[in-house]
Amino acid sequence: MSALLVDAPATADTDWTANEVSSARSKWTAEVNSERPGILAVCDALKDVAPSDTMFFSDMTQFAYAAKEVYPMDFPGHWHHPYGFGTLGYALPAAIGGKVARGERPVIAIAGDYGFQYTLQELGTAVELRLSLPIVIWDNGKLGEIEDSMVAAQIAPNAVVQRNPDFCQIATAYGARCAAPRTLADFKSAILDALAAPGPTVIHVRSDLAQG
Repeated sequence: MSALLVDAPATADTDWTANEVSSARSKWTAEVNSERPGILAVCDALKDVAPSDTMFFSDMTQFAYAAKEVYPMDFPGHWHHPYGFGTLGYALPAAIGGKVARGERPVIAIAGDYGFQYTLQELGTAVELRLSLPIVIWDNGKLGEIEDSMVAAQIAPNAVVQRNPDFCQIATAYGARCAAPRTLADFKSAILDALAAPGPTVIHVRSDLAQG
């Protein structure tokens, strides 16, 4: 590892100009807002309260798909997402590892209502370790991205809507805290409280939050 670090370049060269960066960001923001309405406002609310050095670990969920394209990161290497195979259930265990490694520095997990259930048992680990870890669950009551893809392909949606559990009761059962914000202001408060809490907090966010 030491040898690899010596050989790795300290910075990445780029020929992008400031105007090109600004133009690309504006284009991507407009595309995201058109394709996934209602998410950008929640991204902005998260940016308002998350410390600049927050490290994010996200799952396969529409909130993450949108946020990782438009969220203005202050540092490189601070957003981790399961690119490639797209493993559902990645966010929570990865965020736990990230928080253990980072100590007092902030970490936030972002998962969808379906993906979270792949590894929800890791809540027990976060509770045992008393990790100050906000766990944002984006709940649209379905596998939204797959449904959208089926509709776009003129396929009748099938097996994309599931019965969700009560996420707050699950959090309580494990000994974790829970918040269910109904407005963007409530969401901001929930993030701040979770970052300061002596243990993990499940933040159950319905996909229509920005309309509340």
